[in-house]
Amino acid sequence: MLSELTIENIAVIERATVSFTRGFQCLTGETGAGKSIIIDAINCITGEKTSRELIRSGESSARVTAVFSDLSESVLSFLAENDVESEENTLILSRRISRDGKNSCRVNGYPVPLSLLRALGERLVNIHGQMDSKNLLDADRHFVYIDAFGNLSDLLAAYQADYRRLCDIRSEMKRLTMDESEKLKEIDRLDFQIEELTAAELKIGEREELAKRRDVARNAKKIVDALAEVSLLLSGDEYADGALQKVSAAVQALQNAADYLPELGETAGALQETSYTLSDIGADIKNRLSDVSYSESEADAIESRLDELQRLSRKYGATEEDMLRYLEEAKKRRAEIDLSEERLAELSGLFDEAAEQAKKSAKALSRARKTAAADFAARVEEQLRFLDMPDVRFTVSDTITPLGENGVDKMAFLFSANKGEAPKALARIASGGELSRVMLAIKNVLSVCDTVGTLIFDEIDTGVSGRAAEKVAMKLVELSRSRQVICVTHLTQLAMFADTHFLIQKTSDDARTTTSVTCLDEAGRAYELARMGSGTNIGETQLQNARQLLAYAENYKKNL
Repeated sequence: MLSELTIENIAVIERATVSFTRGFQCLTGETGAGKSIIIDAINCITGEKTSRELIRSGESSARVTAVFSDLSESVLSFLAENDVESEENTLILSRRISRDGKNSCRVNGYPVPLSLLRALGERLVNIHGQMDSKNLLDADRHFVYIDAFGNLSDLLAAYQADYRRLCDIRSEMKRLTMDESEKLKEIDRLDFQIEELTAAELKIGEREELAKRRDVARNAKKIVDALAEVSLLLSGDEYADGALQKVSAAVQALQNAADYLPELGETAGALQETSYTLSDIGADIKNRLSDVSYSESEADAIESRLDELQRLSRKYGATEEDMLRYLEEAKKRRAEIDLSEERLAELSGLFDEAAEQAKKSAKALSRARKTAAADFAARVEEQLRFLDMPDVRFTVSDTITPLGENGVDKMAFLFSANKGEAPKALARIASGGELSRVMLAIKNVLSVCDTVGTLIFDEIDTGVSGRAAEKVAMKLVELSRSRQVICVTHLTQLAMFADTHFLIQKTSDDARTTTSVTCLDEAGRAYELARMGSGTNIGETQLQNARQLLAYAENYKKNL
């Protein structure tokens, strides 16, 4: 569960730390006070895309830190798989966002990529907001709820593996199937490419070596002149001694002096070593002089070969490795065409087998979905009746379609809130309040197979009031007995049932606007409920009524 959330420089919050507890918790406050900022911060720390616009005005960065405790087996397994250590069943997530667009994400102090933070967040927190409602209206996504409820992920994975194999075979058959004229054109093209690349006798690293040889050829005279000068300076000529002769003479002089001053012998030896080194260098220079030559025909041949390689490179790949790889692929494709008839016959048999297997897997998945859908619909309908919809009908239609990525079932939720009306697609008839209750009912039904420890509801009370709102609150309380539930609300009927109640307040001075988060005591809760129900007209009558609401809610929770 989420134990603590620290927000720094997010929107109008300079710094706030919220300590959450178990059970049902609500956040209330005036419109515009910043309740949504808490949700934005939780989205941020669970790896969702976050805008730099959230950074508090005048600040260069913002930070969110969250502490999670009582980690589920799913979370612990994920941490182990990703070599992330957790101490005492606790997890600390931290994310810093900067105006320059950089993200810094940490788990238990260790830097991690944003993708890992997002994957971890999916296992820690489930946030219901506007996007969930949009998904609920998208019939193409309804099978996801059924698969989750029926724990059908293994059946779906098995089908998808069979379907991918079928698609791979179909793709290969399509590639090998062509009319005779297309076949002849491709044979001509491949034969030309294979012949051209084979004739080129490509060698890896050839262009680099040719470029070096070209540089030498272009600068042969400069190289020869320089080497000749060095050779003259070292070895001399008939007119003057070079460095070698002079060093040798110096060695002899030192050796003569060593007869009288023995310690000069070591110096003479060192200079003798220098003489040997100079002699080796002189020999090397002479060898290099004989190797350096300039041939106009050789230079032309080098340029011609480089031009050829450049031309081939534009057609077949940037490097020699790429061009040789292209040659191998062309040979492979040419062989495929030669054997296409035999391969097509083989693939035809494999396709029939794969299609049969995919159909078999699809039927198994479809049967399981039908069973799960019937149970799912009955449970959701039961939940909706409790949520003040006594005449509701909720069913799941299943239309069989051709094989597709997710099976053969096009499943859609059908809904009717009124007696005598046939169930129709949610998107066509559900109001905002009805949609909120359907979503809550589904969350309750799925809670038995969901291992996420924290559920957060934003705008779950949209379009709901009166008795229906109270029933929604009761369901949230029921849900909170098996996991942590956090709800942003503007309704008294929801807030009065909270185990912990946080007040979001906005204050301003001459310079800045600041939002604070306060955990309310009993007196504070009564005052906030009175404000929510009566606005600014708060007297003893309103406070007494609020205290009665709190007592009523507390009694309900004790007897749950």
